[in-house]
Amino acid sequence: MRTRPASAARARAVGLLAGAVDRLARTGSSSPPEPETVRRILVVKPCCLGDLLMATPALRGLDARFSGAEIDVLTGAWSAPALRGNPHVSQVLPYPAKVTPRSVLALARDLRGRHYDLGVGLDRSPLVNALLWLSGIPFRVGIDNQGRGVGLTRRVVPQPGRHETELFLDVVLLSGAPSTGPVPEYAVDAALGVSVEPLLPDGDGPLVVIHPGGAVNPGATMPSKRWPAESFATLASRMVRELGARLVLVGAASDRDAVARVESAMTETVTTLSDRLDLPHLAVAIARADVYVGNDSGVSHLAAAVGTPTVTIFGPTSPRRYRPLGPSARVCAPPATWALAEDVDLRRGPGLDPDVEITRVTPDEVFEAVRESLAAATVGERG
Repeated sequence: MRTRPASAARARAVGLLAGAVDRLARTGSSSPPEPETVRRILVVKPCCLGDLLMATPALRGLDARFSGAEIDVLTGAWSAPALRGNPHVSQVLPYPAKVTPRSVLALARDLRGRHYDLGVGLDRSPLVNALLWLSGIPFRVGIDNQGRGVGLTRRVVPQPGRHETELFLDVVLLSGAPSTGPVPEYAVDAALGVSVEPLLPDGDGPLVVIHPGGAVNPGATMPSKRWPAESFATLASRMVRELGARLVLVGAASDRDAVARVESAMTETVTTLSDRLDLPHLAVAIARADVYVGNDSGVSHLAAAVGTPTVTIFGPTSPRRYRPLGPSARVCAPPATWALAEDVDLRRGPGLDPDVEITRVTPDEVFEAVRESLAAATVGERG
């Protein structure tokens, strides 16, 4: 990955400042607390939907270790719905929409008054780590990325190519929390099925939910993570012709254009629910599906979390690090992406290495992954 000179200089400056503050702030116990001494835990993961879902195994591990404690999660409004109904979370607290020195200090004052015994930072940001320290939490674990583990009492240095969920599990292991497996979880509200079921197409063929959008987060739009609409349309039409599939296109308001372009390029009938389902209702629709297909996005992680067979299309980012996890999760990605040792600078746009571009994934490749997913599900039902 090539780094812009200004970005590199900024990163060095942040690293130097973080290191200096860390030397002053590294206080508190370095020994993991005993479960009976921990009554309140704060987990900080500001963004985003997929990242927070990848962190749910870490929350599960914390709950297993500290079963008598309340676990609060500090996250942004964009990602907070990922924890709706999560049995391991006591409370979801709002992370500032606009981060300023004043908002961070005000937040730290509020958190200090809540008297947390254990702080867990699941983000590479030095600000997240510093917030745990400023909040007066005696035992603080987190990620030390390039010397940015400000004020942490115990820390993990991320290793290239390691999945984010594994990294998060490494962090909570520092507190004594065991790994309960890497599969994410989301609590589907079955009661919502009454309003979702009538929206889904009738028939006997497999129900396939397709999410052609994504790659939009607060402050960032990354079109290079979206598979071409024409490719989705080719795949979808073939699934109808050869598999008898019933198709549903889904997406948020930010996905309207992507969904519309797929729909207009198709030669077969499709049900479009774009911008009609909030996250809880979307989870129900995906849970009803026989297979889900989508880009590297939070919705693909949601599909894996509800247990639906999932085919995720990657490029130019690393599937080794960001792919949805689970026994029924498959990935279609350019071979070169599996060898990526670090993040790709998505701001470069057309300057990306052609070997990692998502356009290298073909509709035939994804179709075979869908067919394999459906066959495996059928075998599982018989077994």
